[in-house]
Amino acid sequence: MGSPLDSAYGIAIYIRRRLHGVLRPSPPSLHRLSHTVLVYVRNCREAELLAGTGTIDPARIIHVDLSDHEQLSLI
Repeated sequence: MGSPLDSAYGIAIYIRRRLHGVLRPSPPSLHRLSHTVLVYVRNCREAELLAGTGTIDPARIIHVDLSDHEQLSLI
């Protein structure tokens, strides 16, 4: 596994022991990610929030397009 500096605060997604992406990262910690790591968010609102920080390329943000009521049913 990578060091804490390899990922933002969120849920790390590893593939073959390599950091692939971060699910729902904390916006203030985005600067910790390398430029190859993808960021997964639940919806457009979260994608806009992260892109608005200016610390991550919007092309690296992948949203799964869940509406708020669908998110609540996952809890």
